[in-house]
Amino acid sequence: MNPHFPDPNTLATLVTNVTNTMCGISFEPDHDYQHDADAPWRLATLAIPGQRSIVVALCSSLAGCQALGAALFSCPADTLDQSMLDDSLCELLNMAAGQIKSALGLDQALGLPKIVEEPDLNKKVERAVREGVMLRSPQNHGLLIWVSEGGL
Repeated sequence: MNPHFPDPNTLATLVTNVTNTMCGISFEPDHDYQHDADAPWRLATLAIPGQRSIVVALCSSLAGCQALGAALFSCPADTLDQSMLDDSLCELLNMAAGQIKSALGLDQALGLPKIVEEPDLNKKVERAVREGVMLRSPQNHGLLIWVSEGGL
């Protein structure tokens, strides 16, 4: 983790500030996380361009996206379509990036969240897993967050 960015506990708190308010889910760092390369992942990125250009990425498994989407939309997970899953991940990323921007004291506008698609998805997920912070909720929802200067 870059020493110029929030530490894992702070990142968990910043994400929880959003998720606890929106859907009653809290997160803490998962230091024992074992990546399953075969797990289907969704990845959303958001740039914060400016004097100190930052990229924030959120990555979640399909099960994690379904749990978050169901909580955000207040509906059963099996009623969510792909656009709803993507919207919930992007909405969470947008708010988490705002929290991170404030914590870093950046006076820069947030970019728009984007879902990463193939062929770049696997390569970017691998980098996020290697360099990011895995968060876990008591409900066993996993969410990977990655903050970097430059790009993913």
